[in-house]
Amino acid sequence: MSESTPAPAPRGEWWTRPRIVLPAVAALVVLVALLTPQATGGRTGDARLSTHLAGPQGARLFHDVARRLGWRVSRQDTLAMPGRPTGSTIHAVLSPALEVTPEEAHAYLEAVRGGDALLLVLQQRQNVRQPRDPLADSLGVAFSNPLVSATSDVVGSLDVAPMDTAGCPEPSRFIPAMWADGRTFLLSLRWTRGGPADRVVLASTRPDAAGRSGEVAAGFALGRGRVAVVSDPDLLRNDVLRRCDWGADVRAIRILEYLREGGTSPRSALVFDEYHHGFGRRASMVGTSSRFLVEHPVGRTLLQVALAALVLLLAVAPRPLPPVDVERVERRDPLEQIDALAHAYEQVRATRTIAARLLHGVRSRVERGWSAARARPDDAFLDDAERQVPSLAADVEIVRRALAERLPDRSLPELGEALRRIERSLTTSTPA
Repeated sequence: MSESTPAPAPRGEWWTRPRIVLPAVAALVVLVALLTPQATGGRTGDARLSTHLAGPQGARLFHDVARRLGWRVSRQDTLAMPGRPTGSTIHAVLSPALEVTPEEAHAYLEAVRGGDALLLVLQQRQNVRQPRDPLADSLGVAFSNPLVSATSDVVGSLDVAPMDTAGCPEPSRFIPAMWADGRTFLLSLRWTRGGPADRVVLASTRPDAAGRSGEVAAGFALGRGRVAVVSDPDLLRNDVLRRCDWGADVRAIRILEYLREGGTSPRSALVFDEYHHGFGRRASMVGTSSRFLVEHPVGRTLLQVALAALVLLLAVAPRPLPPVDVERVERRDPLEQIDALAHAYEQVRATRTIAARLLHGVRSRVERGWSAARARPDDAFLDDAERQVPSLAADVEIVRRALAERLPDRSLPELGEALRRIERSLTTSTPA
């Protein structure tokens, strides 16, 4: 008998076949990629001009370039103001996101007067009602706000010398430009009290039709140090410095070179102020409250009251297991116990027990400190007493008889007197 031929496997639907599904999925992916809108401005992420940020608007590139060119670069995260001037430090305050207090501005200017240098990038505030920067006000400088000024030199393209962009490759056409004509447009400086006569223009905008140009960065001497002011944070941002054809990187390094010179020694240390960008430890409500409760006397008192109230609350609160009462055993007062024992002995006529207890008391007072003597039997003690004081023979005989047999009640006073005479004789006489 021949084997039966296996039945063919059933075929699925035509639209589930791989040669149909895979091309359809690929076409869908391409269609989604073409129709999804993408941001073309390039300005995304954190807007702080901080050297901790490597995004488009950060200043990490400026920090790394300065370090590669020989400056000793560091960040100041936990201190709000510089210390004593050393004459070899450049303090960089790059468009602080947090307000610089007048005390901190005074410390920076005193460091410059002592020989250090200051690189200040102005903080652009679009709202003219916001408080002004004490550091910029002390220097008499501000940025030209296009919202409140109509002059033609407020915004201009960065003036770059041909030698600054020599050898730069052509910009990629796949990366859209940030500005319309592919140039760098920056705000210019505005001197509120007239600019210093000896200032040096470190970066400027291209001349307009009337031949006027605005100052983007300027440096001047202050005491024994130098100050360089930059009007627009865009000059030092990562997405501007990385474009070689814009020439902003050369201008940024020339600003540092200007600040390095002019002192008794080259200023080779560059310290970036990151405290006013929100890095490091800062004051908080939790930290302030903790320090008040721990360090201040009134705070410690309040903390103790709160802990005592918490303990009281835990003591009176309901508990899952009720507390077990401690069983107490009532005991009689010692004097009441002596009286009760006396009545008990009297009721049962325990004269021998009375005699033994009384003799034990006499022995404890007579043989004080004699451990070997206290170990002797009562007969040995009585024999010793009779040998030391022969006149106690009658009293010793009464005690022996009370220990051996029951006495009548009228004989108990006589027993007491005999024991008293024995104790008095043995405590006043010297043993042989």
